Amino acid sequence: MDQDPTRRTVAEHLERAEMLYDLEALPDARTEIDAALRVDPFDPEANAMAGVLALAEGDPDEALVFAGATLARDPRHRRALVVRGYALADAERRDEAMQAAASLLELDRASWVHQVHYALITRRAGAGQPALDAAWNAVNLAPDQPRTHLTLAAVADSLDMSDLAGRSRQAASDLEPGDSSPQTARSLPPEARRRETTGAVDARPDDVAWRRKIYGPGLFRGALGRSVLLGVAVVFGLPALLGTGIPPGARVFFALVAVGTWVAWFTVLRRHRRAE
Repeated sequence: MDQDPTRRTVAEHLERAEMLYDLEALPDARTEIDAALRVDPFDPEANAMAGVLALAEGDPDEALVFAGATLARDPRHRRALVVRGYALADAERRDEAMQAAASLLELDRASWVHQVHYALITRRAGAGQPALDAAWNAVNLAPDQPRTHLTLAAVADSLDMSDLAGRSRQAASDLEPGDSSPQTARSLPPEARRRETTGAVDARPDDVAWRRKIYGPGLFRGALGRSVLLGVAVVFGLPALLGTGIPPGARVFFALVAVGTWVAWFTVLRRHRRAE
């Protein structure tokens, strides 16, 4: 039977999702990523982009699940490592966030992009001096990139170094003559944008709205429950697909559990979005 010619590939859905994300059309970008994951639930790029969107939507737990799905297939996947670092920082798991940021430098210490991410992740985790050092490293590695100067400005702001922050923003502006005041959120890496735009800490655990968002009105209705469903699907799906040494009966069982939890996850997610 011929394939449906109107059905898009994972790559096509990803391209549209990236474009919509750049336009800040998050619901539409999420729709494209959901479609990509229906085509291939284990695609590393689709899961990494889903993690970026989860960060943008303020859901670090879900972002961690998506990043984990990518890293299970590719432990050195840069975007997934970056998403994991920001998600851990947003979840206030500071020590783990610092370790995740360090893994980026281990991957490539000479990359100004990695230095930028290290600076912003450690800044969120509350480590001012390492963030400042990395921001300066990024500027020294790529002085012609506005992003590095804006990163230094963001870190300097968090340390009340207003003079340095102002000079860094001016340097970024000088590198973008068409825009006299480049916006930090648009010039920073995509995974870093949400917190830079809000500039505020998420609700504290004793906030009722925060609790409702995490736990939801019932079993698997909140972000935590959705993350559990997705995690179960990944844990059982990978052995079903890749476990060549597993007996056929066990692989069939794993596949059935994975498919069931994927269906449940997509169903709950659709209901959640309609409710919003």
